[in-house]
Amino acid sequence: MNASIIVNFATAVILLVVGLLVMFSIIPSGNMNTTTYYLFAFILIGYGIYRFINTFSKIKQHKLQERIEKIEEEREKLLGK
Repeated sequence: MNASIIVNFATAVILLVVGLLVMFSIIPSGNMNTTTYYLFAFILIGYGIYRFINTFSKIKQHKLQERIEKIEEEREKLLGK
């Protein structure tokens, strides 16, 4: 597995966990407005979900590209080029 994929998954997990901790007020807000505090939590959670989806799509795209290259190699072998 590529190092960037591991970093992307780790970042997504950290963002989701911190977002949930903020949303459920486990991390104290201090003097921050409640609306701003929840908005910050939703942004963290949303960005974490985005990172998961983006990473999965990159993995899927990479596998598809490998399959296309393999098919092209087999086609060249079959046609004798």
